[in-house]
Amino acid sequence: MVATVLSSVTAAALDGFAFALLIPFLNALFGTDPLPIDGGWVTTFLRRVIGDLVDPASPMDSLRNVIVILLVTIAVKNFFVWFAGQMGVQLQEYVTRDLRDAVYRHLQRLPIGWFTRNKTGQILSRVLSDTAQTKQLITQIVTSAIQSAAVVVIYIAYLWGISRRLTFIALVLAPALILALRPLLSRLRKRYRRLHDDHGEMMSVLQESVSGIRLVKSFSAEGHEEAKFVDASHRYSKGLVRTSRLALLSQPITETMATAITVLLLWYGATLVLDARVLQASAFLVFLTLVMRMLGPLKALSQLPTVAQSSLAAADRLFEVLDVPTEIEADSGTRTIERFEREIAFDDVSFAYEAEPVLSNVSFVARKGDVVALVGPSGAGKSTLADLIPRFYEPTSGRITIDGIDTRDIRLPSLRSHMGIVSQETVIFNDTVRSNVAYGMTDRFTEAQIEAAARAANAHGFITELPQGYDTLLGERGARLSGGQRQRIAIARALLIDPPILILDEATSALDTESERLVQEAIDRLLEGRTVFVIAHRLSTIQHATQILVLERGRVVERGTHRELLAASGAYARLYQLQFRDEGKAKREEILT
Repeated sequence: MVATVLSSVTAAALDGFAFALLIPFLNALFGTDPLPIDGGWVTTFLRRVIGDLVDPASPMDSLRNVIVILLVTIAVKNFFVWFAGQMGVQLQEYVTRDLRDAVYRHLQRLPIGWFTRNKTGQILSRVLSDTAQTKQLITQIVTSAIQSAAVVVIYIAYLWGISRRLTFIALVLAPALILALRPLLSRLRKRYRRLHDDHGEMMSVLQESVSGIRLVKSFSAEGHEEAKFVDASHRYSKGLVRTSRLALLSQPITETMATAITVLLLWYGATLVLDARVLQASAFLVFLTLVMRMLGPLKALSQLPTVAQSSLAAADRLFEVLDVPTEIEADSGTRTIERFEREIAFDDVSFAYEAEPVLSNVSFVARKGDVVALVGPSGAGKSTLADLIPRFYEPTSGRITIDGIDTRDIRLPSLRSHMGIVSQETVIFNDTVRSNVAYGMTDRFTEAQIEAAARAANAHGFITELPQGYDTLLGERGARLSGGQRQRIAIARALLIDPPILILDEATSALDTESERLVQEAIDRLLEGRTVFVIAHRLSTIQHATQILVLERGRVVERGTHRELLAASGAYARLYQLQFRDEGKAKREEILT
């Protein structure tokens, strides 16, 4: 930044000096004293710098010397212009990079609740498009604005040295350029903000349709998705045209007013030269040249607020993200736990999402080594209850304790280091098998440890059959793997970190019989010696659970072992009989097929 400013100021000073050299050049050409004593500070400055090279008795030698100095000055000035441009490019790109990195880094640390409230397309738009838009503002300020401002300031100093009267008039009239644009700017800022939101909406539609392309094609819904995208695309384009129509008004407004100011200066300057005779013709010509030369930088500065509105609107959206407190900033925990020893307890826990009750007065105790199964219909609150344990969400009331310590008093990194999560929707990254198994910790585990975890998860066999084995890239979302293989990679990931507390969203319901058998074997190994919370979809897989909680509409309506709940002939027994009948029918159909 310092290099850019200093180089721009130096280039502007040399540019002004180059134009000031026209005064002795024109005076020598007109046959008058090249550097008269009464010419103001500019001629005084020139007399000190080049006085020895200008001789009134030898006008041709004086002209030659002035031309040589002019060429050298222009060459040096252009070097500083180039250097300032180089520094400006580095500055704008690195500031944009840092901003983009800061937004992404901040996103990674935001609570899960924030992501549920914001569309993926809007998030992508903020990280990529809005940072690129903000770069334009940095470009304008750092390169154009600094250089233009330096030129204007230096030129005004030279203009003041040539004629204070003309400069005073110019300074009084110039602010009119900015004032004329003020009503335009506030409207532009609002329109650009709406435009960025429309762009984010368009990206959301695109992201959803691409990620769900199988569903789109299976339902022949291409036309439906096309209509959604076309609507969002047309809305964005329509807004862009309206905004551009308003933004383009700035140029004719500023150019018209600048021309009017120049004409006024021409008329008044002519009276100073021809009538009052207080200004030399050569000085007036240089003054006009400087004024005309200054119109470009002035125009750039006057249009800067207009150009900046789009970037400022994008910056608003970026700082909306950056101003959201991260999980760590909002974390009130001060304690750490070295190991899990006794029990996890829910004490009258309730949770509401945006004022909508999800869990109500849930209380139970899971002792070390227990397998707690959570069953119930969709929307009963099973996943939310599991999400409260690692503090993805905070209870609205009540408390959750680990060995008697409220989880809100435990620092998040310490709390989550004791937990492993295997979800039904397995996340596989476009990376190697090794990196997916040892996700985020490839430098922490050896090849032997990774392979041992894969063997325990029944994954080693199919991994070795892949083209590059553990170095095979799995594609986006694990496209090269089947559902059962993805699940076994996720189980290997959990086995590798060996967590004492495990949250398992059982994921065998959508698998074929062979894959289900292999995954279930891996799950059985995963459960050994851990305290487990299982979100159960197939009740036949939780018959050996230590404790089964039956949830309905956010409340625990039954609890007990498999046998106890069947004997009670309540909600669990009805769910079990219904599912057993459906599974039996499916198996009979499979055998017949």
